[in-house]
Amino acid sequence: MGLEVAVVVPTYNGWRPLTELLRSLRRQTLVHELVVVDNGSTDGTPRFVRNEFPEAQVVALESNVGFGRAVNRGAAETDATTLVFLNNDVVCEDTFLERLVAVLDVSQGVVMAAAALVRAQAPSEIDTAGIELDRTLLAFDYLHGAPVAVLGGFVPDPLGPCAAAAAFDRAAFDAVGGFDERFFAYLEDVDLVVRLIERGGSCRLAAGARAVHRHSTTLGARSASKAELVAWGRGYLLGKYRVHRRPAVFARALVGEMLDTAGRLVFDRNAVGLGPRLAGFRAGLRAPEGRLPNEQLINRLSFVESQRRRLRRRTAPLVGTR
Repeated sequence: MGLEVAVVVPTYNGWRPLTELLRSLRRQTLVHELVVVDNGSTDGTPRFVRNEFPEAQVVALESNVGFGRAVNRGAAETDATTLVFLNNDVVCEDTFLERLVAVLDVSQGVVMAAAALVRAQAPSEIDTAGIELDRTLLAFDYLHGAPVAVLGGFVPDPLGPCAAAAAFDRAAFDAVGGFDERFFAYLEDVDLVVRLIERGGSCRLAAGARAVHRHSTTLGARSASKAELVAWGRGYLLGKYRVHRRPAVFARALVGEMLDTAGRLVFDRNAVGLGPRLAGFRAGLRAPEGRLPNEQLINRLSFVESQRRRLRRRTAPLVGTR
């Protein structure tokens, strides 16, 4: 039998930031398993981790299979009852794991826990404390840009955790099939959260579980590669959950995607258009149909507020290097 908590870290050509994360995991007050899944790195990451961090189980994949598939592969290597997923670009406080998993309460349906990630370049500000959605399944980082001080008071729970720092009950994760591996990267956590909520699960914010997040250290925060993956994932969500069957909601989604495409061109000098979104939408229609939870559970943002946040996201200064 293994330990009750397993940490799964997917990584790709990132042994330098990974080193800081693994050192912070060595300092944790909670004993845990550690599984590092290497996505076909060419910088010697598997050998480095085996030599410098022998406590880690290394799963070395032959090629880059994407985030969700890599995490699923890592989860399959452990029988821990609680799974914690971490990006390779976070550095955790010593009590991070202990405080994160403590808020899970399966008896009350709390099968997800969200950590509080602070911005590396502005440590007094929150980068993300989970996920929130509008009616079109458009996702935003919960509490993004808010002062860390707000975590000291009462803060409502997010809809779900961001996969950059999240804990899940193993049984609930397995019951929904883990991450949908049709996503390569980005928005797979939104899909997982929606499926868990549809089955009656909920999330709790572990406000005391803190980590520093460098945000987008693999692809570049405003790179064309990231933009294409996000656009594909956005289209895939719309198709998988058959949002087009709700004409008013689908119309909002289309307007929003056109505005976002224009915003990327103006502010990011990024010409990624509707093509990846259409490709993702078609792929979503071919996937098994996803069931949306009660709209009251997921509709936390108005259309106007969603577009305002999108614009703010486009015009905000870069905080990462991916």
